[in-house]
Amino acid sequence: MISYETYKFLHLFFIITFFASLGLAASASPLIANKTGKIITGVISFLIFVAGMGLIARLGFKHNQGFPLWIYLKMLNWLVINILFVFLFKLENLKHKAIISLLILLIGATTTWVVINKPI
Repeated sequence: MISYETYKFLHLFFIITFFASLGLAASASPLIANKTGKIITGVISFLIFVAGMGLIARLGFKHNQGFPLWIYLKMLNWLVINILFVFLFKLENLKHKAIISLLILLIGATTTWVVINKPI
């Protein structure tokens, strides 16, 4: 059985990797602009979700038990960030890429605050 600390490490590692790829995508780096880079980014996003679900399981939530609102908010923000990330790949204008990147970072910061403080 994988420990809570391992899931936490993996979750944070994949989040950091995902946001690093955000910088590459925003700057139109050839490392991520090709199809392989996009696939790797999608896989990293999926691994964020898997590690997050492992964390939820280690917190003691059962399959038929409802989650607290902060977990639903975190999942919604993860979905919105992924949708914005797809738009980031489609945009050509650097100004628009900067706006989308800033929006992704703000959503990520808000999600971090919600997870740490659990106000809802």
